[in-house]
Amino acid sequence: MQLDPDPYPVVDKQGNIYLLHWVWINWQSPSDFADYPDHTDTSILRLFATTLTNMKTGEVTGYLYNSGKTDYVRSFYDSMYSQWNQQLPSWLVPQLRYPETYFNMQQNVYNFYFQTDPLQWQRNVFLQSTEDTRFIITPINGTLTWAAVRLVEIYNSPSQNLAGLYIAPAGANTGQIYLIRFPEGTTIIGPNSAISAVKTDPTVKGQLTLHPDWTTGNILLYSVSGRLLYFIPYYGTQGGQGGLTVPVLMAVVNAQTKQVGSASIAPNDPISAGSASARAVANIGISTGTRATVDGTLAYVHTSYVFGGYTRLVFGVNNGTQTIQILARADVLTTADFDNLNSKAIGAAITVVADTSTTPYTALSIQ
Repeated sequence: MQLDPDPYPVVDKQGNIYLLHWVWINWQSPSDFADYPDHTDTSILRLFATTLTNMKTGEVTGYLYNSGKTDYVRSFYDSMYSQWNQQLPSWLVPQLRYPETYFNMQQNVYNFYFQTDPLQWQRNVFLQSTEDTRFIITPINGTLTWAAVRLVEIYNSPSQNLAGLYIAPAGANTGQIYLIRFPEGTTIIGPNSAISAVKTDPTVKGQLTLHPDWTTGNILLYSVSGRLLYFIPYYGTQGGQGGLTVPVLMAVVNAQTKQVGSASIAPNDPISAGSASARAVANIGISTGTRATVDGTLAYVHTSYVFGGYTRLVFGVNNGTQTIQILARADVLTTADFDNLNSKAIGAAITVVADTSTTPYTALSIQ
């Protein structure tokens, strides 16, 4: 048996803290499989049990995990741990998540042995993982679900386009795995191509040239409004060499069109950091032709309202010829932008960079 090297804390209804470990059976087969082309992962893996270690008393309690799969390997180990044959506590079930190392080991097997077509097998049409497992909220059958996700490409593919992704739900559905394959002819770029798209985007490229010390964080693929988007955070150092590492930029890439959007993050501004992803998404595909600067005087400001959890308001800018109506959104603008708007009296000078592809225009920055 093998113990999960990545335990995590869970809390019961009384506030007691436990360290959760997953235990699985890693049983080597008595004979070698026909490994092709160079696959060596031939173990039989079974999710076996979970253990809770009370962080205060050190007491360890085990619970057999009933996955519905019964075979002689599983039955043998069940008989050795009969004291663990008890139901998982109801408070624990929502906190379960698929064990990461176990998930990765399974993918290393599935990437090769998922193929059932002999012709495809001979053509080396296998899968290979592109990066480490990420735990994100992702839609499964229309419901947003906390799950482990791992992206895969076609084995040795020169284009490095995605072939699909593995999803392992958490909570009550822990133990299930879905392999979602993209339809033939659908081009979804991989994470390396997404980074290349960001680095060649004129806006981001200029900032990276000025700040060569900026580094990327974890790259995440989300489904947003029916689009697959890569979110790529950048981090810089505040306070000189050896200072605090802080988020400085969020870049977003449409995985189908390669369009890039980005948003800067103001130093020491948690609201700016929290809205950066939404602002970057709003900026995707905004080209020079749909981005304009509106100069003039503030004509009016309507009462603010909340939509989707974010404050919005509509204001007007008189450019000397006409009054242009513009929408201000808290999920697109920074706190400084809103402060600039709120501090201006009617008739005061104002400069707005706006996305002109929307009606009304959407403010991207306010001075």
